[in-house]
Amino acid sequence: MAATTLRPWTADELCRLPAGWRYEIDEGELVILPPAGFEHNDIVTEIATLLRQFTKAHKLGKVLTNETGVYLRRQPRQTLRGVDVAFFSGERIARITNRKGFPDVPPDLAIEVHDASEPDLGRKIDQYLAAGVRSVWVIDPDARTLTRHQPGAAPGVLADLEATVEDAVLPGFACRLRDLFGEG
Repeated sequence: MAATTLRPWTADELCRLPAGWRYEIDEGELVILPPAGFEHNDIVTEIATLLRQFTKAHKLGKVLTNETGVYLRRQPRQTLRGVDVAFFSGERIARITNRKGFPDVPPDLAIEVHDASEPDLGRKIDQYLAAGVRSVWVIDPDARTLTRHQPGAAPGVLADLEATVEDAVLPGFACRLRDLFGEG
């Protein structure tokens, strides 16, 4: 279960917090999440590997993982979210002003592996889209589904493990849903 605090936090303060937890800032509130478990990390690794191989071969940009902190809003209260898997196109990478810190440009694609400890995944999805993320995938390990969220469109669900996963954000990429779960 996640815990939140009620005083405004900034990303600069996160570096002073104890290791071993996952931290995010939601409109100034600190969100503390437990470390991710085995299945969660296994799925994140599968997805990141597939996407990284594809984007590298096609020189499309970068795929990052490990809860990469990304600013979704700087003012008036900061929102910094940790993305399970993020794809940044070359165009967006060129706009990042601080590559050693947290990117101040949202990814083109944000992928979240559903985790029961996530307090409000719907809010996080809305924040991604409002910040300019072009596509958000939510992977549900229990239901074995992918739900795609895009600005101005109703969410679309893939539930057949043989269904083809494609997205205009990654032109030419395709895999079966089962591949995202490491079952290919």
